[in-house]
Amino acid sequence: MSRQTAIESPSGGRTSGTPRGENVLVLAASMDPAADEACGRLVGDADGLLVVSLTQDPDDRLDTIAMHTGRPERVAAVSCDATRGPAASTAADPTTDPRAATVSDPGDLTGLGIHVERLLSGFDHETDVTVCVHSLTTLLQYADPRAVFQLCHAMTRTVTDHGASAHFHLNPTTVDDRTLRTMRSLFDRTVEA
Repeated sequence: MSRQTAIESPSGGRTSGTPRGENVLVLAASMDPAADEACGRLVGDADGLLVVSLTQDPDDRLDTIAMHTGRPERVAAVSCDATRGPAASTAADPTTDPRAATVSDPGDLTGLGIHVERLLSGFDHETDVTVCVHSLTTLLQYADPRAVFQLCHAMTRTVTDHGASAHFHLNPTTVDDRTLRTMRSLFDRTVEA
């Protein structure tokens, strides 16, 4: 199942976002400013943003994205208990804030999948939504690569079904070649930062 069509550098390709239905893998070392620039480019001028932030406060992730692009009108966030900030402060009760969700740890793949589906469904169909998953590196530290692959397969399908776009961050130096090839096969294209 190899859908990958292109590999590009951060300076190449489009600059105004990711086409609806497209899923992109962003390969970059952790804390590399080029990854943040690529992230901003991939969000572009989207009206809605769903941030899945597993190691960073979602507000910090949103601020990083906003430095490279405007802040989208509508924002939703999935975070972990340990990283949750004001964006997810009431996420334990989805009836209190339907735009935020929290999982206990990055190994809760079922919870992540459920929350991404629910939050994506909360955007109206006219909204141009981008999902930023930060990061697969963290997921692979907490869960079996096969389980992460299955989650990503389901998430990329969900993104496409909702007419959204997504990009997933991965530090390629933290995984073996086989895992990297397997993960790449899920995405329409790869951006190397």
